[in-house]
Amino acid sequence: MNKHRIITAAGFVISIVLLYFSLRGIEYKQLAETLARADLTYALLPVCFIFLCLTLCSFRWSMIAGNTVRLRDAFIALVIGLFINNVLPARVGEVARAYAISKRRDIPFTYAVSTVFIDRVFDLLGLLSITFLFFPRQALPPSVSRALYVLVAIFVVCVIILVAVSREKTARRVAGYLEAFKRPFLARLATRVLEIQENLRRISSPGPIALFIILSIANWLSMSSALYFSLKTLGVPLPFVYAPFVTALLNMGLAVPSSPGYIGVYQFLLVYLLAIFGVPKAQSFAVSLFFHASWYIPYNIMGFIFILKEQVHIKDIKKMEQ
Repeated sequence: MNKHRIITAAGFVISIVLLYFSLRGIEYKQLAETLARADLTYALLPVCFIFLCLTLCSFRWSMIAGNTVRLRDAFIALVIGLFINNVLPARVGEVARAYAISKRRDIPFTYAVSTVFIDRVFDLLGLLSITFLFFPRQALPPSVSRALYVLVAIFVVCVIILVAVSREKTARRVAGYLEAFKRPFLARLATRVLEIQENLRRISSPGPIALFIILSIANWLSMSSALYFSLKTLGVPLPFVYAPFVTALLNMGLAVPSSPGYIGVYQFLLVYLLAIFGVPKAQSFAVSLFFHASWYIPYNIMGFIFILKEQVHIKDIKKMEQ
């Protein structure tokens, strides 16, 4: 069994197990009542903020990519990547969006991959920033506290890697070390290290870096607003100040293997995180269904349309991944 099949199988098992734990102990009558009482006044606001989030992400990525990549190009490629993550296992969405932007703007695939990597690092920095900006004053469960220590370590490692790889001498030394093993995979990795260094050198002045971090924070505050109005729609009186913290931990928790679209994992994480602030399980599960659908359905509709329009083929994406 190859690596992708193992990851795929593990993802489905994890999703099923976590979905079971999400549903265990729920009073289905209360769940049905929560959904029936939904206030449709707020129902479209989560989708609006999710579109704003997509726009901010696309703008940041277009600036990182340079090479005449426009906002529209980045938006289409990003949505294609999100769609692929929703319908295919093994999380190949990042490869898909790199392939889509390289095909659309006729830029080297390895260069496109390097821009995706840098974009994801700034995404993570934005998540970590709102985690600490909106850190709740109340006591957290030990498991969450331990996770936050891990996040601090990740933040430090990301900064160190960015600083180190941005130096040409360090990047060439790392690339030479990888090429010395004479393995095709490591040779490709060496090329990407140099591509990443080239991108970082272009954007390494304080102004662009500060802008990318601000855009990342704004992006995740937009997604936090989508969560907040999902809560309002279903009558959950959680103050907005807790929404960014929940959003940040939710999205960082999605790094674990899961089925396509994060089904099961998404529900478990949101139910667990909302329980910290006293939200009953039936209500939090209803919120997880509504909030999940708020981005899952639009991403899939737009992604399917863009894939057809751009003539992106799944087999080509899988070939690029290899």
